[in-house]
Amino acid sequence: MPLYQCVVPTGSLSADTRTELAEAITEIHSSITGAPRGFVNVLFVEYEPGAYFTAGKPNSCAVINGNIRAGRDRETRARLLTELSRSWVSITGQDARSLLIGLNEVDPTSIMEAGLIMPAPGEETEWLEKNQHVLGELLASQ
Repeated sequence: MPLYQCVVPTGSLSADTRTELAEAITEIHSSITGAPRGFVNVLFVEYEPGAYFTAGKPNSCAVINGNIRAGRDRETRARLLTELSRSWVSITGQDARSLLIGLNEVDPTSIMEAGLIMPAPGEETEWLEKNQHVLGELLASQ
């Protein structure tokens, strides 16, 4: 489920850079939350100059908008934000001041992936065991 949408100025990231960022975001989310890597989704969306404004003036910031399951504690969310920022800056060379990151918590009962409603944090082990017949194929194909 986690879906990280990276909104960037058109042409600002090469294909190799997008791949490196997607790998870093996947590793960060998986290592901090324990979520299987196969569930981490990263989408890059480009915007044209003049489409992004801050305080009424054109801006060219990069934005990471992460949708994650609700229930993560404050420390976990802070680690996610910090590591996402560090990795983005390290990989792109962009100044952290031109990066906006937000995490949106979504109730797990409002999320479905592979035809399965996602578990609440702390219920993953039982959920994975119960749904192994579907998840084994899904995660093996990732």
